[in-house]
Amino acid sequence: MEWTKEQKQAIYEKGSNILVAAAAGSGKTAVLVERIINKIINEQADIDRLLVVTFTNAAASEMRERILKAIYKKLEKTEDISNEKEAENLQRQITLLNKASICTIDSFCLDVIKNNFYELDISPNFRIADTPEIELLKQEILEELFEDKYEEQNEEFINLIHTYTTYKDDTPLKELILKIYTYIQSNPFPEKWLEEQIEKFNIKDINQDFSKTEWGKILLEDIKEEVIDCQSILKEEIIKTARYPELEKYKQTLENDVEQLETLKVNLDSWDKAYAVNQNLEFITWPRNSKITLEQKDLAKTARDNVKKKLKKKTDKFLIFNSQEANQDIYDMYDKLKSLKNIILEFGQKLAKAKKDKNILDFNDIEHFALNILVKEKDGIAEPTEVAKKYREKYIEIAIDEYQDSNLLQEYILTSISRKNNIFMVGDVKQSIYKFRQA
Repeated sequence: MEWTKEQKQAIYEKGSNILVAAAAGSGKTAVLVERIINKIINEQADIDRLLVVTFTNAAASEMRERILKAIYKKLEKTEDISNEKEAENLQRQITLLNKASICTIDSFCLDVIKNNFYELDISPNFRIADTPEIELLKQEILEELFEDKYEEQNEEFINLIHTYTTYKDDTPLKELILKIYTYIQSNPFPEKWLEEQIEKFNIKDINQDFSKTEWGKILLEDIKEEVIDCQSILKEEIIKTARYPELEKYKQTLENDVEQLETLKVNLDSWDKAYAVNQNLEFITWPRNSKITLEQKDLAKTARDNVKKKLKKKTDKFLIFNSQEANQDIYDMYDKLKSLKNIILEFGQKLAKAKKDKNILDFNDIEHFALNILVKEKDGIAEPTEVAKKYREKYIEIAIDEYQDSNLLQEYILTSISRKNNIFMVGDVKQSIYKFRQA
């Protein structure tokens, strides 16, 4: 295959982490395979000293086959030139390929656990439970937990029931607990992450401008995008309307609209300023003249009406409170969310105990247990363990296929065993379909 300049760079570049971002069908995986082949054939690296992470077992098998074919092809050439030393090395790579780490992230994590199970409080003969079994166990734990809380007349729990459910059915609260519990498992430190998110609701200064909060920043940015879009539509109509002298009044009305929106836009650095401007935002009446029958007049009015409707929908949803009211609204949720956090953590503890009693793991456990073996937190900083350092010595390069499907938990695992300059990643952000698990 003839490689492009950029592909050659990706194949032969060394000494730093490399991210190859390219579209579907552009040969990313082929480049990754060629890079591996170059390592073992030209750089004399043993194949078992590379960790190649694929997204599926099928992809891992295909990669092994492609590497094996490339080695056999090279062997044929070495026989022709009687290069015995090179031939021996290639024969050795064929043998090593059987135990090479070309696998999914789950397979790698499982290998870490099996080889270092003594680092965890688990039995070495655990089994991986299937999804239906785990889901059934979650439901059983949740039912027991709710029954206990009802019997205790737990005040925190009763408040949650009143907040999230009806008197007839507590299913919405159960679903919320399961949803959040599942969501946080994609994070390397789920309990810590949940605690940090809840604490964001603990607003110390109710009188601060709401733009200083995470929510305020996001909402104002969203409004700004809408305003810019609306201005763009109106400016386009101004250009079209300017072609007709008899539509001068209509053009002036559109220009006035753009100025109004500009006033709102320049005040979007402060929540209270934006709130005040929006309260006084008023579009002047569209001029009426039945004698003018130009189509552009009606087209401009339709575009303007759509802009007003679009903007009103956004501002009526967001700019409904001043800063003090908005901050108070957020803070009022703080105690409820702390209670929700407590019951989620209690559910997680009971589920972990139940799985331990049954000697089973689920797929989330595999990654989290591997992380616990490879990384320990010290003074709030995650540091690699001695086990991680051994893997770091073993692997001279870590190659990750379909990198856009990785999440932060997997990132932590692979970074912990890297040398900070030996990760090779290929992916395409446009093919990312795993946002629901925080890819």
